[in-house]
Amino acid sequence: MNEVFKKALLEIVQNSSQELTQHWLEYFEDEYKDDEYRRYDDFLGFFEECVESDLNPLSDEAGALKHFLKKVVDIIGEDYFFHFHNSVYTCFLKFPLLKVIEQKGLFTYENIKPITAFFESLTSTIIVDLLQHHKSITLSSTQELAEREAPISEIWDGVLMVSIVGTLDSFRILQIIDKVLKHLEKKEYAHAIVDISAIYDMNSEVANQIIKLNNTIHYMGVTPYITGITSNIAKSLTHLNINLGEVRTYVTTKKAMKVILGHTN
Repeated sequence: MNEVFKKALLEIVQNSSQELTQHWLEYFEDEYKDDEYRRYDDFLGFFEECVESDLNPLSDEAGALKHFLKKVVDIIGEDYFFHFHNSVYTCFLKFPLLKVIEQKGLFTYENIKPITAFFESLTSTIIVDLLQHHKSITLSSTQELAEREAPISEIWDGVLMVSIVGTLDSFRILQIIDKVLKHLEKKEYAHAIVDISAIYDMNSEVANQIIKLNNTIHYMGVTPYITGITSNIAKSLTHLNINLGEVRTYVTTKKAMKVILGHTN
């Protein structure tokens, strides 16, 4: 940005704030004008500092403006922000500036180029930040859900407890196996109880996944116990003609613990 236009732009922001704000309010119904008046007045304060920094999108001043606009997103909502008059809210922020610049006979390609580039960069970084934020929330929710679906804890000295909730598939069992292995590597366990009483549906695939988890625990030198074998699960296994072989199965965790404590004694 050349120094002559920078000085002129600063004068516009500082001395024509009322005019700029009035141009901005033309986009809104009366019921929204009070709130938008305050927002645009705040925006001009941040924008003035950005002009002082030559509209550098990587400056601290631009970062402060971006932070302010992200707060605006929280207030007015993402849907409204990104569908403002069939465009993006931030794109319209520059239009009052361009209108006054044109009125003062300063509307040239060289003058407008840095302003347009600045607002495009600003809009893009806000969009990217919001997408990353949503991705982070989704990942966090997925991890939290995974923890709830297969909580792992030490219920007795040397006894690990794994509770499986929901429906098992190849992907989920790999996640659970990975979690179990990490726990078994952190501390020496003698026994591991896998409770399946909260599994929604028992079929051949689920049974095979349980056997796979059982064998993984066994290969780590830990004695596995499958608990929560209800009458319905037992009937399903019988109906499917599935043989769990050497897998130790118990109706309840309490019965498995009695066996474990008996072994300990």
